[in-house]
Parts: sequence; structure tokens; C-alpha cells
Amino acid sequence: MSTNVCSRKRTKYWTVKQYAEEYNITVQQVYKLIKDGLPILKLGSACIRIPVEEAEEFIKQRFNS
Repeated sequence: MSTNVCSRKRTKYWTVKQYAEEYNITVQQVYKLIKDGLPILKLGSACIRIPVEEAEEFIKQRFNS
């Protein structure tokens, strides 16, 4: 039995710039969050993507404790 490709849930990813714009913070602050454990997906040596749902959970745990 095969899984329909269209039925799988797709993870949404943001660039560092998109994440900064969404949360009204600077790109430098996003890199600090990455250093502090914000989940990322590295594609090569310079391409970083931030999984939206995982990042939101990280922020909730970090700042709503």
C-alpha cells in the first residue's frame, strides 16, 4: 500500500530574514536564537531554514516558562 504524496503534511520553513520580519526582530537576534538552540535546517554551508512549528514551540518553551 502506498502513501499518497499529496496527503502528507508539509513542514513550512522560513528564511532567517522572514523569521526576523515575522517576529519584528533583527536578523542578528535570530542568529543569537539559533546559537541558543532555535531549531534549523542547514542546506549547505550558508543556507539556513527555520521550521515554523518547531521554532514556535521553542519560543513558547523558552519565553513562556
